[in-house]
Amino acid sequence: MMRALALAALVAQASPLPSPTPTGPIYAGNPAVRFTLESHPLGVSPDGAARWLVEARFFDANGMPTRILANSDIGWSAPGAYVQWQTRMRYGTPAAIVSTTRDGPLRIEARAHVPAIGSAVASTDTRAWPAARVVARALGPHLVQVGWFPRERGAIRIVRLDGRGVRTVVATLAGGSTFRDASVRPGVHYRYVVERAHEPRVALAPVLTPPDPPPSSIANASGVGMWLFFTNDPLDDIYVGKLDPRAIVAQAVRAHLHYIELRTAYGGFWEITPTAKPIVDAIVDGLAEHGIRTIGWTVPRDLSFEDLRQSVRTATYRTARGTPLVGVAVDLERGPEFMGGAPEGLGALASYARVLRGALGPAALVVATVEDPYLEHLKADDYPYAAIARSASVLQPMSYWRMMRRTPTSPEQVRTLLRASYEKLRYFAGRPIPISMGGQTVAAGRNGAPSPAEIAASIATSRSLGALGICYFDWDGTGPELWRALERDQW
Repeated sequence: MMRALALAALVAQASPLPSPTPTGPIYAGNPAVRFTLESHPLGVSPDGAARWLVEARFFDANGMPTRILANSDIGWSAPGAYVQWQTRMRYGTPAAIVSTTRDGPLRIEARAHVPAIGSAVASTDTRAWPAARVVARALGPHLVQVGWFPRERGAIRIVRLDGRGVRTVVATLAGGSTFRDASVRPGVHYRYVVERAHEPRVALAPVLTPPDPPPSSIANASGVGMWLFFTNDPLDDIYVGKLDPRAIVAQAVRAHLHYIELRTAYGGFWEITPTAKPIVDAIVDGLAEHGIRTIGWTVPRDLSFEDLRQSVRTATYRTARGTPLVGVAVDLERGPEFMGGAPEGLGALASYARVLRGALGPAALVVATVEDPYLEHLKADDYPYAAIARSASVLQPMSYWRMMRRTPTSPEQVRTLLRASYEKLRYFAGRPIPISMGGQTVAAGRNGAPSPAEIAASIATSRSLGALGICYFDWDGTGPELWRALERDQW
């Protein structure tokens, strides 16, 4: 029913029906021959950044609007600012968000590579934006973030007033654009006054910190788990409308899974849309009825307030029936699509975990999904393992043994590789911390999917090493033979 409604909506927006092609764009309407950019300010964030949304609009040969549903490729460039492309499902079209801490003109160029229809330019000037330039918002029960725009070069003083009017100078800074107040308590109203060297004093409206998330034990990340994700695109095989909650729960029970890591956010995009929510909730509720936990899984893309807010939101999520997620797993990866593309570089990976822990407090379960140090031949300087370990409850290396090898693996090789990955990560962590291995069931890379014997070896080896558990990537890519292997080889 959900799939039929989604396809009906596509038909209503344009005709003819989209026809998938293996290489080119998939259209709802006629092929695009040109495009323009539409933009509008998103205001000032608690990061102290002015944020500007830019969206691509396509037109056919007759000048009529058309939509590209998949397979387009647009490159974005905004000199002197940070630009992050957005997943198509967030705004329904290719889009980017530009962020800057400097006041004045902004310009962005978008170049269409697929289809190859040239480029378009948009511009704005932050000096003309009407939005408030000083803001404060609660990131979590234990952290309030205050931001001001533009970036201040002189002295800044932040004064906090609690519900009784007691004034506390919480920060005196020599320049900057934001301050995180980690000395707040859950469920309390706070007011802030920002005093800057070159600007008028600003008194902000009260900010209410949310309650603590329910406390969660590391035992909730123990045993055998499976990563599960979906999309909000009706053209995808993993479109959320195609998920069958009853079938998913039944398969999890047969496979003796202890938990599932279910993706909730990709950067600033909250994936549990109104369409997805009843389906996601049915999965979480159904699993809970059988004692199977659900950990929310987020994919951070930068250190912004908006991005962090989605991980905090995940940790505090409850279904309509009140079933909570038992924790949050943050996928801390390098590369331009992930945190490696953030302006702060590698340091952002550790900072993200630190700020998230500060926002949620010490009782929340935070699983840090990290890159495998052994399989990726990483050194301590290549990835901030120790800094992340200081903030995480559990470390989870992505030990995809077949995907990262030149040749297929045997069960004995799996035992050797996982042992080496576990030991190297434990050493790099720099402190005793539980480790839950990340395994592979999907046929990713040149070597295809593991054999059932490799799955048995990965479970037995993880247990013998003293690992907390093992979580496999991923649900959709797991074939019947490997599901049967999980049914036979229990933790």
